[in-house]
Amino acid sequence: MKRFISILSLVIAIGAYAQQDTTINRVVTVERDFQPAIQSAGKINQTPAVLQHDLHLNPVVYSTYTTPLSVGYNIYPLQASETRFTPQAPLNGIIQAAAGYRNTHFLFNYQIHHQKKMSLDLYANHDAYWGEDALAQSKLGLVVTRHFSGADFYVGLEGKNEAYWYQPILSGAVLWNANAHIGVRSTDKRPMQYRIQTGYTAFIPSHWAVEHHAKSHVDLWWSNSTHSAGLKTYIQNTFYTPSDTLLATSNRHAIRVEPFYEYTNKHIRLHVGVNLNMNIGTGELLSTVENLSFAPSPNVKFEWNMMDNIFHVYANATGHYGLGSLEEYLGYNRYLNMRQGFAWQTPRDYTPVDAQVGFKIRPAKTLLIDIYGGYAYMHSACNMQAVMQEDALDYQLWNSQYQRWKVGASLHYHYRDIVELNMGGNYYFYQQDPIPSMDPTDPHFQENRIKGTTVFDRPNWDAQARLDVHIDSKWSIYSENYFAGSRWAYVSPYASSLPKAEQLRPIISLNIGGQYAINRWLVVYLQLNDYLNRKNDIFYGYQSQGIHFLAGVKWKF
Repeated sequence: MKRFISILSLVIAIGAYAQQDTTINRVVTVERDFQPAIQSAGKINQTPAVLQHDLHLNPVVYSTYTTPLSVGYNIYPLQASETRFTPQAPLNGIIQAAAGYRNTHFLFNYQIHHQKKMSLDLYANHDAYWGEDALAQSKLGLVVTRHFSGADFYVGLEGKNEAYWYQPILSGAVLWNANAHIGVRSTDKRPMQYRIQTGYTAFIPSHWAVEHHAKSHVDLWWSNSTHSAGLKTYIQNTFYTPSDTLLATSNRHAIRVEPFYEYTNKHIRLHVGVNLNMNIGTGELLSTVENLSFAPSPNVKFEWNMMDNIFHVYANATGHYGLGSLEEYLGYNRYLNMRQGFAWQTPRDYTPVDAQVGFKIRPAKTLLIDIYGGYAYMHSACNMQAVMQEDALDYQLWNSQYQRWKVGASLHYHYRDIVELNMGGNYYFYQQDPIPSMDPTDPHFQENRIKGTTVFDRPNWDAQARLDVHIDSKWSIYSENYFAGSRWAYVSPYASSLPKAEQLRPIISLNIGGQYAINRWLVVYLQLNDYLNRKNDIFYGYQSQGIHFLAGVKWKF
């Protein structure tokens, strides 16, 4: 009996203790499912770019119809209409095809990786615009890479073709480009790194001589967590076949040597270097040696993180020296008189200094504002002269010297991965060196000439804005717009020896588009470009295609 009473008392005591211990009877109420959300970092991008020493596989280039104005040249080249929606993270390959109002587009890219020993990248694309000013561009290439322990050995082949017809010239042309290269690059994490590459390019305009380029890169650099130093070397040998009186003295050898030093820590990034450009076979510029030109320029970049990625100040000073090839000049204007382009033996695109200072501020995590100003001196800037013929319009090269001051600002905003806004603009002020005599009957231009503020082919301001909206996982839309002020063109009228200035109207290019993802592999899209049908002037008498649209599909596999 006593044993029973003792056991009963123990049970009652344990029950009472359990009632007093609230941890045993904890209650959790679930009001809704947990919905994780990843906030974008909104980090300020540093202006001094890290030198990209690694040579990656040749990507498919998705060029756009409207391209912002560059520092070196004023206006975007005329392009066949292409898609704005670039594929995102393809599996191993992608096929993309579209058609629209006088436009066609095709793209193919396939990547193969085999047991981490070999990789193959095969790509092709074609874009065309049909009409009186027809333009068709095609490209086919591949890169094969053999992966070793600590290094990659790679071989690349590429062929390009461009055919065009433009009404003012009343004739067409076909441009061929063949490229082959071979190289080796380091891939391990040792302090000493390298890249060595050599290759050959043939530029073949229809009914003209062939422009040959032998190109070689030798890059060596050492780096640790804070310091890096190295030397980049580029050599290009240019010659022509068949050789004639015009081309006999056009062969040249360009050498670029870029020594540099970089220092990076939590708050400061400093890049100090110099671009040493030499051209053997042509004289002028800063050299007194016959058949040798020397064109140095700085390569200095600095950025200071003053307030923990909230406020940055930066400054940089760079320069540029063109190679003076026909391929380069036709990149400015494909309707250039080729004979006159071949005759230009000396590279005419030299910028001794292009400097900029500014600051970046991030008032919110998703908002970045960049305000800057700059100065540049163009020793020999490329310009286009429109020469009116009896039944055609001819473009010829000439060069000018001028100084340029600029102020500008840009704004970048994003809300998670739903909305992204990028916009900015620049205002330019020019001081022109002496220019050729002009038509004295053009008082407006003569007034600006006296003031020294008129520069050909360059607008006094430009601006751009792009808005991307990802409505949900399937729907996306965008609006991309570009604006530029009026420009002066250098024109030689037919049967007149006295050139004159013609003012071109401002550029307004408005573009919209949208896409729908049917599933992970299949996307359909529609884009409408230049829907105001402005037919903006690229050069005098040389206009963009105006309103056009594309509807297409892309399949990732």
